[in-house]
Amino acid sequence: MRQDADMKKAKAVINRIKKAGYQAYIVGGAVRDYLLEKPIHDIDIATSAKPEMIQQLFSKVIPIGINHGTVLVRYQHQSFEITTFRTEKGYSDFRHPDEVYFVESIEEDLSRRDFTINAMALAESGEIIDPFDGQADLKLKRIRCVGQAKQRYSEDPLRILRALRFVSQLNFNLDQQSYDTIKTYNHWIKKIAIERITVELVKLFQGQASRRAVNYAIQLGVFQQLPVFEQNEKLVQPLLDYSQTVDYLVEIWTYLILKVEDAPLLSNWCKAYRLSNKEKLVGQTLLEAWRCYQEESLSKWLLYQLPPDLDDVFIRLISQLTSTRVTTKQLIAIRESLPIVSRKQLDINGDRLIKLYPNRTRGPWIKLYLTEIEYEVVQKNLNNDYKEIKEWILSCHPPERS
Repeated sequence: MRQDADMKKAKAVINRIKKAGYQAYIVGGAVRDYLLEKPIHDIDIATSAKPEMIQQLFSKVIPIGINHGTVLVRYQHQSFEITTFRTEKGYSDFRHPDEVYFVESIEEDLSRRDFTINAMALAESGEIIDPFDGQADLKLKRIRCVGQAKQRYSEDPLRILRALRFVSQLNFNLDQQSYDTIKTYNHWIKKIAIERITVELVKLFQGQASRRAVNYAIQLGVFQQLPVFEQNEKLVQPLLDYSQTVDYLVEIWTYLILKVEDAPLLSNWCKAYRLSNKEKLVGQTLLEAWRCYQEESLSKWLLYQLPPDLDDVFIRLISQLTSTRVTTKQLIAIRESLPIVSRKQLDINGDRLIKLYPNRTRGPWIKLYLTEIEYEVVQKNLNNDYKEIKEWILSCHPPERS
């Protein structure tokens, strides 16, 4: 398995560091997922060696955060983030430590981390270093801060959303101290850059227990502190009704636009959460597909316009907004019956269309006419044959006489 291979490479990296006389351990989420027997994605290593020594020990080293003791090592086509044992002090920007101190022990390093389940280390021998009872919290399915919750969340308020994201991904509960602290200090979220919020929200809505996490977020007043929601609290409660995992954050925003009367426009959501043009296009496509579905149900025109990679998203949207059950098999069958799959396949193009109207100047009418033709051909009301198309379009839009 690739996971086993990656762990072997990580242990080989650790072994090289140890042979040079330093300590080194796998830390963070990789240890948590290892104990939960879940897939491991990124493997981070903590060491007593300074970055300068790591640069001497390995040939491919990228100094991604060398001032804070972090470098990226490429070893046998695998990347490992390696950080010197450290403690931190002061978070005036509510994200980065004002001061970083290198320390000698792994226990000191683990004490700066956010949650107990992320504050464990795995030795090359297989021994688990667990000074804050993270293993017990894994068994209890509990998200608990290392030390005082207020201190941990004040250092970086994004941890509020991270806690909820872990609830969603792991199907865990918040411990009482986290629950009370977040409820009291939910306004700290306003100090976070929106790009960081967006990343955590995507992970939250993609988790297996997203509904549980959303329920916590509503109870604790978290959504009410986020853009768009803070001006429209009626948008918050419907989030509980969306019971499925998502591929895109814009899927949730699209659902709310269709579910809640007078909801903000898609452009408002995309701007507020700094979504990419690609994701904005996904939202626009879903809204247009929904409009088409309401008018014509599962028509050929709908499936012609809907990219196959959005089939699952659209099916989820239908199931959330109606009592109708639509299957992938239905969509595939309709798509396979289409006479064409793109405008390029039409037996007419803009140049040929212009020749039919010699007295008209170029303009938006060309695109409009081509769309009309495209619709009729896709719906099989018109054969994809130039002569037939020509006859039809001239009857619908007679040329102007000179």
